[in-house]
Amino acid sequence: MAKRIFGGPLIDMEGTVDLHCHPFPDLFPRLADDLDIAIAARDAGLKALVLKCHHENTVSRAYLVERVVPGIRVFGGVVLNSYVGGINPAAVEAALRLGGKEVWMPTIDAGHHGVVHGGTGGYDSQQGGRGGDGIWVLDADGTLRPEVKDVLSLVAEHQAILGTCHLSPREIVALVKEARDVGVDKIVVTHPYFKVPDLDIDTIAELVRLGAMPEFGYCTVSPAWHYATVEKLVATIDRVGASRCLLVSDTGQRHNPLPSEALRVFAQTLFEKGVAEDDIRTMIATNPSDLLDVDALDRGPSDADRTWAAALNQDPCEHGLDAPPEGAVSAVGAGPR
Repeated sequence: MAKRIFGGPLIDMEGTVDLHCHPFPDLFPRLADDLDIAIAARDAGLKALVLKCHHENTVSRAYLVERVVPGIRVFGGVVLNSYVGGINPAAVEAALRLGGKEVWMPTIDAGHHGVVHGGTGGYDSQQGGRGGDGIWVLDADGTLRPEVKDVLSLVAEHQAILGTCHLSPREIVALVKEARDVGVDKIVVTHPYFKVPDLDIDTIAELVRLGAMPEFGYCTVSPAWHYATVEKLVATIDRVGASRCLLVSDTGQRHNPLPSEALRVFAQTLFEKGVAEDDIRTMIATNPSDLLDVDALDRGPSDADRTWAAALNQDPCEHGLDAPPEGAVSAVGAGPR
């Protein structure tokens, strides 16, 4: 529990991980950018963050943010919407070789998303995409398309995370079965109670049995959308077990809190509704850390990282363009700009 207690226990956010947040830049309106969200997360005690964007690969963005914001690990990945060529093995290979940690199936460009929302590229109350034909991962006969299998092979090879996203329930089950068959060990069922995919509890339980982990997000129960009740999530966690579940913010939208605060409120709310503190910790710290291998990768900020961050936060007019900030170390490509 948190050290400061005012009339009752608080969930401790130190060392936690948010696997799913949506900063700016983005074609949808956002509350804050990569840097603001990473700084707030670090200051709230988070150990790691995964940046997600419907419209572009976030791996390079995450790399730069981690250089500028010491004290937190920041990772990216790629969403297989039309902006990266859809189900595009070349885009996946590039993202994973550059250090990406998660490959998400189509979101706003998924065929099922288009059916549910009356078109691809946006949501009921948010537009910002291209629209057009939706992306389906199954052929007419119900088998996975060859390019999907190529993507799964890459995810398995790089030991990355596979996110199911806005596919239909039928597609998700087929995808998870094939992924497990080809050696994908890390499979996340993206916000199962969101409007898409809106899975039922029996399907979630079956996916857990197959080896996937449902990812429950604050955004699903948020006041603006409220696609599920907290009680429904509690019942599902109770059925499938916290050891197989994840909690994320899925925020960055203007009508939701910053991701780190959304995750804290979400975790605290589930605790207030009867989920044990140890189980909360499992879902916001242990499980996501294991998926990212954060502890194995935790190198801490280098001297170059510290210099880079110090230079960007220093006022050049105060110290002069040629004077390094106090305490900075020499590093190639890192200094006052």
